[in-house]
Amino acid sequence: MDDTPPLDDILPAILEIAPGLHGAGAFSTRALEAIARHARTREILCSAETGSGASTLLFSHLSRRHTVFALDGGNGSVSHVRRSPLLGPGAITFVEGPTHITLPAHRFQEKLQLALIDGPHAYPFPDLEYAYLYPHLAPGALLILDDIHIRTVHNLFRFLRRDAMFRLDEVVGTTAFFTRTSAPAFDPLCDGWVRQNYNLRPSLRYGWRQRLWNRAPNPVRRAWSRLKRGMTAGTARVSILAPASGELVGKAGVVRGTATLPEDGRLWVLVHRRDLDGWWPQGGGPALFDGDKWSARVRYGDFADAGSEFEIAALIVRRPTHDLWLDWIARLQETDAFPPVQLPPARFVLGEARRTVRRSALPRRTL
Repeated sequence: MDDTPPLDDILPAILEIAPGLHGAGAFSTRALEAIARHARTREILCSAETGSGASTLLFSHLSRRHTVFALDGGNGSVSHVRRSPLLGPGAITFVEGPTHITLPAHRFQEKLQLALIDGPHAYPFPDLEYAYLYPHLAPGALLILDDIHIRTVHNLFRFLRRDAMFRLDEVVGTTAFFTRTSAPAFDPLCDGWVRQNYNLRPSLRYGWRQRLWNRAPNPVRRAWSRLKRGMTAGTARVSILAPASGELVGKAGVVRGTATLPEDGRLWVLVHRRDLDGWWPQGGGPALFDGDKWSARVRYGDFADAGSEFEIAALIVRRPTHDLWLDWIARLQETDAFPPVQLPPARFVLGEARRTVRRSALPRRTL
């Protein structure tokens, strides 16, 4: 028979001794009551926390299997809890040591329905604790983040508040309560930073120049690029003769023009849909020449791109960029993948011509 007192009977005692459990700070009464309130809304089979104290006593009555990652460090955060008569008889496991060592070495056997991050607050330890805990949180799990007034922890709080994996339920004092949503877990082995909501808006302090450049009209950008190239262009000249600006094109076609190449120059033709970042080299390599005239066969996207505007760029580039794009062609043939490339900085482009066309919304008739 289970002689454990009900939580309503034990909670006041935990609240009473919480401030004296250790000397490294403790949860407020309101925060501990909020933990109990949120935890009672779900069945907690397995849980974990970093740090130890009154929360550990509370979780020993809320969770069937609770793991504590903590370092006593002489402040009593582990030893006082171990000896406390308020520690529940459930399966409590103490994993002692620095969390940045013990957490990555630990093997969780099942999903967590609750996790508390309240270990060391110096950078980068809160982020490291999150990195090793979040993959194990079950949908609907409660994630608690304490001491969000400390800037290192507040950075993590701001990230979680924007992330699709979590919903902010409540902030009690300096303790934040999140619910794990049903969104897929972020792959810890893949740097998909662009898929994280927190990264959707770049820092204005460092990214304003690029944002201003991206919003500038194409004629302004081309004029500035020509100015930056200055005298480096030498005898390099390139122009596009066909298709005409604004011309309606099919899914494929031939781009023609004239050019004068310097000794170290190579002419490449690239295409992209104007609302997409990156470019796609065309023609399977550099443009073909007949005297000073050149041509390259190009494709304007696929069926889904019908009706879109496409930009053509004819660039005279140096040998390093030429070799890089030749390697792109080789990898394309090996993998059948079509990742875009980026254009080299303007000062490394020896000559440039651009043209904007629109792909027909309907298939063009072949005579």
